[in-house]
Amino acid sequence: MNKSLLFFLFILFNLTLSAQNKTIEDTRLKKHVLYGKVTLEAFELDICKDWYGPEYTKYKAKNGIIKKLRKLSFKNVRIDLILGSWCHDSHREVPRFIKILDEIRFPFENLNMNALDTKKESPDYNAQANNVSRVPTAIVYRNNEEIGRIIETPNQSLEKDLLKILSKN
Repeated sequence: MNKSLLFFLFILFNLTLSAQNKTIEDTRLKKHVLYGKVTLEAFELDICKDWYGPEYTKYKAKNGIIKKLRKLSFKNVRIDLILGSWCHDSHREVPRFIKILDEIRFPFENLNMNALDTKKESPDYNAQANNVSRVPTAIVYRNNEEIGRIIETPNQSLEKDLLKILSKN
């Protein structure tokens, strides 16, 4: 492969990454929050370190439900996870949800995460058009059709709610 092409691909890759994991100063909170499309690396930023890592480590997923989830097919399944790095519910549920996805070996290339400010706005996601008014919200799609949501807090548990959604035909 030509060195110029490799260099170009390297630059393109880095530009793509830099377009993600942005922070802004939220005018209501007067502090920085995640804003827009985010990757898992966003949770390593200083504004997330206090809550993401400790909650991820502490959470113990229900092993029986995890085993059932692992048996399911994730073919044509996509999850949109909408969060607020300023929101206590996101501080609790997002690390737990990511840990569950890790444990069930969910293909993370099929996880789209977007961080909203306190006005529930993002440059990369239209919360209002997607009927998202509370964070976190996990929207599960199969074949690009919504099959279920977990809004703010789970009904039973994240694992049980996800199993119920993914078990739909």
